[in-house]
Amino acid sequence: MTSQVNVFDQLAPVALVARRCPSTTLRRAYVKAMRDWCAETRWLRLAIPGATVAGQQTYSLGSDTYTEIIAIVAMSGIDNSGSKPQGFPIFPTDSSRWNPNVPAARPRGYQYIPEAQFALYQIPDKVYSLTVMVAIQPKDEVAQIPSEPLKKYSTGIEAGALMHLLRMPGEPWTDQKMSQKYETIWNSAVSNGRAEVQRNFNSGSQRVVPRAFVLGR
Repeated sequence: MTSQVNVFDQLAPVALVARRCPSTTLRRAYVKAMRDWCAETRWLRLAIPGATVAGQQTYSLGSDTYTEIIAIVAMSGIDNSGSKPQGFPIFPTDSSRWNPNVPAARPRGYQYIPEAQFALYQIPDKVYSLTVMVAIQPKDEVAQIPSEPLKKYSTGIEAGALMHLLRMPGEPWTDQKMSQKYETIWNSAVSNGRAEVQRNFNSGSQRVVPRAFVLGR
């Protein structure tokens, strides 16, 4: 579960520029900007621990009130059956190429299944511990958003909201020229977020507290 803040508490800098803009419109633009930033950068991530079940191929990653999963970033497993735990990576694969006749064994591949599920190949032959690293974003129309991106990228997210608001035609706050200015700031925040991901993230890193995934149906 991520740490959340109220969207309306973040809107003052945006409202100062987009004057006379209704608070509901401000909120929607701000949430859209954060959603877009998270989707573009894959910066906001969640480590979800769980375990396989022998003979079961599909699993659910569960759900959250305020955020949703965009994609699986990385997956790893641990075999605890021996005298010493043995870790192993699980790689993204194309399920159309999976051989259904291969016997159950330690899984070596996965495929993400929207929304918030995944399938394993090979089908597990026993219980393995799993850690699934996922990229997340706030859900549309929420009033609570993750606080983590705002510690470093609040200016860029504000710029993204203003970019959208100032482009709206025929409104008292419409300003196409200023929109271009904020688009530059927004693009920089996206580029910086992507660069940070490339520099710092790996399958063992996380930005938020993990939650356990739910076994598939």
